[in-house]
Amino acid sequence: MIQALMLSLAQLGDPRIRRTVLWVGLITLAISAIMIVGASAALASLEFAGFSPVRWIVALLGGVAAAFVAWMLFPVIAAELVFVFLDSIADAVEKRHYPGLSPVRPASFWQYTRAGIRLALVMGFFNLLLLPLSFIPGVQVIYPVLYFAVNGTLLGREYMEVVAPRRITFAATRKLRRQHRVKLFVSGVIIALLFVVPVFNLIAPVVATAFMVHVYHGLHGLKPAQHSKSAPSRQGHP
Repeated sequence: MIQALMLSLAQLGDPRIRRTVLWVGLITLAISAIMIVGASAALASLEFAGFSPVRWIVALLGGVAAAFVAWMLFPVIAAELVFVFLDSIADAVEKRHYPGLSPVRPASFWQYTRAGIRLALVMGFFNLLLLPLSFIPGVQVIYPVLYFAVNGTLLGREYMEVVAPRRITFAATRKLRRQHRVKLFVSGVIIALLFVVPVFNLIAPVVATAFMVHVYHGLHGLKPAQHSKSAPSRQGHP
C-alpha cells in the first residue's frame, strides 16, 4: 500500500498527470465556489425586517456553512471527477509501471455513469447523516473514526469499481471486491485521508486513481517495473 502511494505521488511530474491535476483542481475549485457563492447569495436575498446588516451577517454565516459542507462532501465530488479523467491517468500509470499489458476493455459510459451515480448518492447520504454528529458533545470524539470508516469503505469500493472494469467485467470486479474487502477498506481509508488534507485535496482524486491502479494490479500479483524499457512483457494479465 505504501509503495503504491509513493509511486502515485512520484508520478505527479508526468506531463499527462500534470495536465489532469490542473483540470481537476480548476473544476473542483469552480464547484466549491459555486456552492459557497450560491448559498451566500440566496441568503443575502432574504429580507430580515428590512435590516440590511442582519441580512449580510446571515449571508456570511451561510457562506461559512456552505464552505464546511463543501469540504465534508468533497469525497463525493472528487469521486465523480474520476470518470472524466480515468483513462488518461490509468494509461499513464500502466505505461510507466506495467508495460506489456494487454489492451484495455473499457466498460460502456452508461455502466460507469450508473455505478458512479449510485455510489455518489450513497456517499452523499452517509456523509450528510454523519455531519450532525460532529456538533454533538461527546460524540465529536468518535466522529473522525466514523467518518473514515464510512468513507474508507465507500471510496475503496468506488475507485476499484472505476479502475477494474477497464480490464475485467463488472461481475468479476464485484467478486474481486468480496475477496479483498480488508485491503480495499485500507485503500479507501488512505484515499479518504488524502481528501482531508487542505490544498492537497484538490489533486487527491488524481493521486487516488493512480494509487488504485497500483492496488488493482497488486491484487493480481503484479509488481511495478523498476525500469519500463527493460520490463518483461505481461500480455497474459487481464
